[in-house]
Amino acid sequence: MTISLITGTSTGIGLATAIRLAKDGHRVYASMRDLERSAPLRAAAEAAGVEIEVVALDVVVDDSVRDAVANILEREGRVDNLVNNAGIDEGDALEETSLGTFRAVMETNFHGAIRCIQAVLPGMRTRRKGCIVNVSSLMGRVPSSGASAYCASKAALEAASESLAAEVSAFDIRVVLVEPGLVLTPIFAKRRLPAAGSPYADLYRRSLALFPKLIESGSTAEDTADVIARAIHTSEPHLRYLVGRDAETILAKRARMTDEDFVAMGRCESDEDFYVAFARHFGIDVRPGDRTAS
Repeated sequence: MTISLITGTSTGIGLATAIRLAKDGHRVYASMRDLERSAPLRAAAEAAGVEIEVVALDVVVDDSVRDAVANILEREGRVDNLVNNAGIDEGDALEETSLGTFRAVMETNFHGAIRCIQAVLPGMRTRRKGCIVNVSSLMGRVPSSGASAYCASKAALEAASESLAAEVSAFDIRVVLVEPGLVLTPIFAKRRLPAAGSPYADLYRRSLALFPKLIESGSTAEDTADVIARAIHTSEPHLRYLVGRDAETILAKRARMTDEDFVAMGRCESDEDFYVAFARHFGIDVRPGDRTAS
């Protein structure tokens, strides 16, 4: 039986991935920081008719990661797949984001993944078999204004994953980056509103205007779980997997822009100027209302 460890499974993508891999016949160790938040996962597993081992694991604590992985290895003898999904989305424009927030986001989204990788990699290397899936984001490749800490953490994860993939390929270990676009999950509800009177108020308002339109072409947690499962099971693996039409469209359009054109969108004097520029570059009309650019 395939042994899979997934982090951040109390909600969203992690929960959906735990259910999907259990349906595929994996023995799933679904981890989360606080086991008191496991009720939704347990209910979903019962509804799906699958068994899942729920374990405590806090990706920002060395001992927690080490002990959780050691317990799985003692019981199973191996970890075949690691899915690094645990993540937080905090912070605003760079000037208005404290260093403490930057550290907290990096500690979870980047260092947390590294801790887990380092815990399972020796066993995978010895067996010359394993798959490490890092749940990144389109924002790790196309950064969004007003979310500097989150974008930085995902960009760091992208770079480390690409380096790691080359390092472990000789040991027949695969590294996968899964890059969703907009996924409507509880992570959005955890973001705080920026302070009133911010000099970046126009930026925040315009960023929020993107969500209703991008949701139309975005994806669900289950869509991402399906891509993770496909990436693990495929006989023709890739390093990167985009999730959602929005991710595919925005990445392709960004590749055709110059860096200067991308930066210049931040200089738009009015919301209308921004809407026109966004539609011109990305083919999506994000004005309030039901209009789409060709």
